[in-house]
Amino acid sequence: MTIQNRANEILSQITAFSEESYTKAEYLPELMKLQEEIVNLTFNGEHAEEAKLRLWDVGKHLEMLNAECGGKADKELSDFIQTSKKIGNEISAEISGNKGERIVFSALNNLNCYNAVLHNVEFEFDGKRTEIDAIVFTHRAVFIIEIKNSKKNIFIDEDGGFYRTGHSMHYDGNIADKMSDREAMLRKALDNVGLGYLKIFNIVAFTNHRLDIENKYHRIKVCGSNYLPVFIDKFQSDNWYSDENIGTMVTAVENSRCKEPFQMPVNMDDFKLNFATLMATLECSKEEKTADAEIDEVQAKESPQAKNDENETVHIFRPSKCRRGVVAASVGIAVLNIAAFGINALLKSTR
Repeated sequence: MTIQNRANEILSQITAFSEESYTKAEYLPELMKLQEEIVNLTFNGEHAEEAKLRLWDVGKHLEMLNAECGGKADKELSDFIQTSKKIGNEISAEISGNKGERIVFSALNNLNCYNAVLHNVEFEFDGKRTEIDAIVFTHRAVFIIEIKNSKKNIFIDEDGGFYRTGHSMHYDGNIADKMSDREAMLRKALDNVGLGYLKIFNIVAFTNHRLDIENKYHRIKVCGSNYLPVFIDKFQSDNWYSDENIGTMVTAVENSRCKEPFQMPVNMDDFKLNFATLMATLECSKEEKTADAEIDEVQAKESPQAKNDENETVHIFRPSKCRRGVVAASVGIAVLNIAAFGINALLKSTR
């Protein structure tokens, strides 16, 4: 079987991301399905499930196989490892993000004031796309909620730079710019119903209550998810929006939601094809190596030198019956000759 044919066989067994497009809600389940299928194709399915293997484990295993095959699939392996790291990071981020969203969405259910809440609102204007984790509409204001499910302490500098701190500081973008972009897109949606002027308040909600958070950018409110409903309930403003206004706002936002499919950061078709080609290359290379070894073994056994070595392994002289007779006769003749020589010598001496 050729590498191409085997790759096509493997590719046919990967059913994840087989549709043309997916929504944001469908993204993580498909990522998990893709990882499971690739792990099962690489390892024994039962073993993979018990060991809870991931794409990282697949990469390590294929590195070992490629080394055994003399680096026959270096290019495909490099591409697979690079892309699988991105997918692994996407899985981790989606799992963490979804967990944080569940916590905050649950907290928002505890609001006492009149409100309307929209989750995961995605906008696209002028070719620019963004997602707002939650929008809360109340009589006093509209709140944009950014959810962070961080395990590390947070520092936000005077310009809105967002850092995760610990043994070192990791810059995670400018939160002020991100929130400003989201607010601008929300206002465009509300402009469609003449409400783009209203009060919009930005909040970054953290789900980990053990964090140390230092915020030097005071145009953004930071708080724990447990305090979020309290803050919104107690928020004071000179503005007042009626129930009808709130209903109009919600409708305007819903009508402005991005209708385009979710934009995935990885070309999944290319990734699946690369994996299938990588596996097929390694499998064929291993089969060729095994076949070559078997041929070498057979040829070694059939070579003249091998046969001589086999015949000359033990050299014990065992004359045949015919040879034993000849030997015996020769010995007898020799004895007679010696005897005749002795008799002649004796007769000469008596004379």
